[in-house]
Amino acid sequence: MKKNLIYDERAVAQKRKIGNEAYNLLLGGLIISVLIKAYVFNVPFTQYATELLCLFGAPIYVVIRNIIAGNNVYETKDKGKKSVVLTSLVVGLVICVSAGIRNYARYGEKYTDGKFFLITLAMLFVSGTVIAFLIYSPIYELNQKRQKKIAEELDKEENDVK
Repeated sequence: MKKNLIYDERAVAQKRKIGNEAYNLLLGGLIISVLIKAYVFNVPFTQYATELLCLFGAPIYVVIRNIIAGNNVYETKDKGKKSVVLTSLVVGLVICVSAGIRNYARYGEKYTDGKFFLITLAMLFVSGTVIAFLIYSPIYELNQKRQKKIAEELDKEENDVK
């Protein structure tokens, strides 16, 4: 016997919002945990590898699942490529700052000339930005292909109905 329950859309939306907030809190907690273990306690990578795996694994799952479900990952209309570039620049900057702080904390006494530290920061920024771009670009392209396929299927269904 199958129960047909009627769900209130507001209640369902509220539950989804709470789940989304919990997900964001967990990711924030993982980031804080990794940063504290890596920078404050200076523990070996093996001590926080699991948190790092979860920190990267969860968003990867969410993106892949949204693409498969047909949800648009890049919500901005006609600004998707700009969004990819901007996101890559922000990620490159975050990598530059975090790794720069760590490098200076570890090897600050070896930077006798500030020029070498600035060169290191520039290399970190460029490499972080390029790697982020190489990650986000295929995601953008897959998302665009999926959105186009869904649009074609909807157009075909609409033409079949007429």
